Amino acid sequence: MPGLTLAQKPAAAAEFRGVYAQINLQPTEEMVARLGVAYGADKREAMREVQRSASSYNPLVLYALANALIEDYSERAIFWYHVGRLRAVYDALRCRDKTAQNGLLELRKRLSPQLASNQFYRRDRLVGIAQKAIEWDAANPRDYDQRWIALYGKVARESGGKDPGDLFVPESEWPAILKHVHDSHLESVQKFAAQSPPTQ
Repeated sequence: MPGLTLAQKPAAAAEFRGVYAQINLQPTEEMVARLGVAYGADKREAMREVQRSASSYNPLVLYALANALIEDYSERAIFWYHVGRLRAVYDALRCRDKTAQNGLLELRKRLSPQLASNQFYRRDRLVGIAQKAIEWDAANPRDYDQRWIALYGKVARESGGKDPGDLFVPESEWPAILKHVHDSHLESVQKFAAQSPPTQ
């Protein structure tokens, strides 16, 4: 797959120009780091902060939240993973630069094995959780910088970033993209939930 040969992480901030240089992922990286420690009061506080204001955090943080919750709150972890996945795919599909979808590969790599396996063994409840995630996504604003996904693409690394209109497809296309994301996500979860357990 040619896309896999591209950088899976954004370039250093100094390498971006114009509108791309204005996309600040430092707060995201700081919150991901807080959620990623093994244990501690700050991790617990970070988990509470994100859940209180989940609309304000991009999918990188929501994935980190899901990983942090999985040991003690598995269904809540799965829910936030699905919300993060929905928002990540929506952001990626609106981006004009299709190579920015490498950000989805980076997110997939960040998903903890425990969360992935936990979903398989909760297949009886998975469709319901996914439906709740879709409803939450539809009802809550995206108060984070939705341009984050662009930093994973080739254009952000090579463009002067002079035209903000180069980032996303026209807004008139967004409702149809969102409907496609919701419908296809639910369909894929339904297919996953219908799978038989592995034979021993």
